[in-house]
Amino acid sequence: MNVEHRVTVEERGSFSTARCTCGWHAPARRSRDKSRRDAAAHQAEHTPDAH
Repeated sequence: MNVEHRVTVEERGSFSTARCTCGWHAPARRSRDKSRRDAAAHQAEHTPDAH
């Protein structure tokens, strides 16, 4: 089964969270930069030839 991974960073108040269409989500962060890094790491993990 091939699941598409589209990652976004959502902001709620002073927190942001990386979320993916596959159901994955990172912990809420105060650092938007850290949320973007969480998203990029998840995306890279599920991109062919990224290893």
